[in-house]
Amino acid sequence: MLNFSSEYNEKVSIIMPTYNSKKTVLKSIESILSQTYTNIEICITDDNSYDGTFDILKEIAKSDCRIKLFRNKYSRSASNARNNSIKNATGTYISFLDSDDTWYPRKLELQIEAMKKNNCFASHSSYYRVDENGNNISLVKPREKVTYKDMLTHNHIGNLTGIYNAKILSKFYQKNIGHEDYEMWLRILSKTDSIAVLEPLASYTVSTESLSSNKFKAAKWHYNILRNEIGLNTLKSSFYFSHYIFNAIKTRTNKVS
Repeated sequence: MLNFSSEYNEKVSIIMPTYNSKKTVLKSIESILSQTYTNIEICITDDNSYDGTFDILKEIAKSDCRIKLFRNKYSRSASNARNNSIKNATGTYISFLDSDDTWYPRKLELQIEAMKKNNCFASHSSYYRVDENGNNISLVKPREKVTYKDMLTHNHIGNLTGIYNAKILSKFYQKNIGHEDYEMWLRILSKTDSIAVLEPLASYTVSTESLSSNKFKAAKWHYNILRNEIGLNTLKSSFYFSHYIFNAIKTRTNKVS
């Protein structure tokens, strides 16, 4: 474990929604508990799982007081579960990890260091897209610094890599609109740029059953955000949407050699 000075030792709240994820959630939580940056709390909201996930969570929460566990009485949505955890978060920083994804040990350490050195209040990193067996599919390499204008052309921040300073920027909640993480990061980047750690610091599991696997639906969500949530006119929405399609194809074809 590393000993950080008080300047680098503000608490990080990790936001995790869970739903019927008993096969993967322990690995995700263990990747958080293995961080070199140890001043953390894991705010988990279970969205009324019925496969035994919540029983697993109750047991692991007993072993580490940094795990804060909540449960929705009825299944609602991942955004609702995240928002409940955000509401209960007490950290200076807020970051995100879903219950089938994982972090590498130095993720928080390197990103907080990057924010401090570059005077930015948000950070992101490269990450691997992996299949359900953990095999690398592609490497997603972000821009070194992402601005609000950059985000209009493409979602440059993988939600599992993103972290922001909630003490400075305040908390940002997600809307249940599809691509809610992208819309949230647009609002965050209207307040600050995001600085990258270019080495891969996380693994994102590509599930054939996930909502995001429906490419047509995902594209529709993206256009609706540009048109209806941001309020861009038809011409600008079409311009930025064309960039989104190009970058989405590029991201998915960047194979790991």
